[in-house]
Amino acid sequence: MPPVPAAAPPAVVVLTGGASRRMGSHKPVLDVGGRPLVARVLDAAGDRPALVVGPGQGVPEGVRVVMERVPGGGPVAGLAAAVEALTADPQAPLPYAVAVLAADLPFVTSAHVDRLLAALHDPGEADLAVTVDRDGRPNWLCAAWRLTTLRARLDDLGDAYGSSMRRLADGIRTQFVDDPAELALDVDTPDDLARARDRARNRGRALSDEAPTTD
Repeated sequence: MPPVPAAAPPAVVVLTGGASRRMGSHKPVLDVGGRPLVARVLDAAGDRPALVVGPGQGVPEGVRVVMERVPGGGPVAGLAAAVEALTADPQAPLPYAVAVLAADLPFVTSAHVDRLLAALHDPGEADLAVTVDRDGRPNWLCAAWRLTTLRARLDDLGDAYGSSMRRLADGIRTQFVDDPAELALDVDTPDDLARARDRARNRGRALSDEAPTTD
C-alpha cells in the first residue's frame, strides 16, 4: 500500500456562483471600499491556499478558479466542485479542513477564519464550525468543515445540485462561533450594499484619522 500523504494546511473556498436575484447584478464584482467584493473576501484566506468556485470576474490574478459541473446548482454543488478539485491529485496531500465563504462578505477577516478553523482542532469535538450572528442565526457560508466529514457527507447526499447547506449540515457535529463584530455580514440587496459601502467608508476615515502625521 502506498504511503498516505500528510495533511496539507486548510484551504479556503470562495463561492461566486449565486444568482444574485435580490441584488439584480452579479454580487462578487460589486465595489465596496474601492475593491470587488470577491477580492475583499479572498483577503480572508491570508496565506492559505484559496479556490474560487464559479465565475471568475473580479478574482485577483493567481487565484485558482473552477466551475461547477452544472452552473447554478447552489452552494452545495459549489462545495462539491471544490472538494473534487482539491482531491483530484491522489499524490497530493489533502487539506485537513476547508473554510467556505460566500463572495458577499466584505468584512470577513483572516482572524475570523482562524477562529472557525480552531474550532476543528480537537477531532472529538466538532466536524463543522459555523458563524452565528448576534441573534444566533447561522451563516452556513461562513464556516469551516473537516474535509473527511465533508467528503463523506457529499457522498451520502448524492446529487448536490439544488441541495441546501442546512441539509448538508444536518446531523454533523457542529460548533457555533459567535460574531460580535458582524464580520460575516452579507450583502444581498441594494440596501445592504449601501450600508456596506458606508461602513467601509467610515472604517477608512477612522484608519486615516489614526494614521501618524509628519511635520
